[in-house]
Amino acid sequence: PTQLVFQTPTGQSLENLAVRPSSKLLITSTLSPTLYTLDPTAANATLDEVYTFPNANALTGIAEYRPDVYAIVASELNVTSIMAAPGSIVIWSLDFTSSGTPTPRRAARIPQSALTNGLSTVPGHPDLVLAADSILGAAFEVNVRTGAVRVLIQDAAMAPIGPSGPPPALGINGLHVRAGLLYFTNTQLGTFSRVPLGGGAAEVLGFGEFDDFTFDSEGRAWVATNPGVLTLLSRLKNGTWEEEIVVSTVLNGPSSAAFGRDGARETKILYVT
Repeated sequence: PTQLVFQTPTGQSLENLAVRPSSKLLITSTLSPTLYTLDPTAANATLDEVYTFPNANALTGIAEYRPDVYAIVASELNVTSIMAAPGSIVIWSLDFTSSGTPTPRRAARIPQSALTNGLSTVPGHPDLVLAADSILGAAFEVNVRTGAVRVLIQDAAMAPIGPSGPPPALGINGLHVRAGLLYFTNTQLGTFSRVPLGGGAAEVLGFGEFDDFTFDSEGRAWVATNPGVLTLLSRLKNGTWEEEIVVSTVLNGPSSAAFGRDGARETKILYVT
């Protein structure tokens, strides 16, 4: 069963989300430089402001790289061209562990990026996040401690190429690292793929107008899929991947998904923006 937790009265788009240890949500929007929080367990959930990032008008990816410490992408985004102003993309760190008020820190700049979209942590490397550039078709490696940035992978499978469609064209969108493999969606190509972190050929696992996604404890991918469905991709025993639509009636432009964390019941709840 599905349940509407909150709907913005203004129709403001919500882009990405992360789930805190308490199962409260942190939510970004491409139409605001403000990070929001929402308690999905509240009887009348409200979208409350957490922090407004300077020199930005949009937030995209968010990832928890240390316990209750988050990397967040802020930029000056042109909503018509869906490109960031040159030099405006910043990875911020927001630390909720020190006090009641989160502590912001400018962690890195990515001046060479055209549009930094999804973020992923790297298991075993708590200071690293990977950032998807939907225009350049690349995954940047960002050290949030030192600020060092480099192109980790740039591949045609990540590029915004393929069947013609209305501009702007977005390539790699969501991305997550699992067992030494980088899984990613390409919105323009309509693919869900993976590639070894150390390099190699990309392998296409599924097809759809995919946005961001998350993995469950069984290694299945739950993918937000336009125009309004949730797709489940599962690896079968023979190594192939099965694709099925699991929600198809109540979602309107889903953009990301994440599981709850606080208790056995919450970990079986999937939150979708």
